[in-house]
Amino acid sequence: MEETPKTAIRGMMLYVIALIVLGVLAGAVYTIYGHPADPSERPAAETIPQKATAPQ
Repeated sequence: MEETPKTAIRGMMLYVIALIVLGVLAGAVYTIYGHPADPSERPAAETIPQKATAPQ
């Protein structure tokens, strides 16, 4: 079995590093822009109607 060329190993490392960097950037963008800017906006959980109690 032949040895893996060093260029292929470098390429894979570069690919993995690029994925990590993109993931960190996407997380930062989501943290900044992903949630509503208006704090007075009600959370989605509050808009779900509650079930009425069953008659006895």
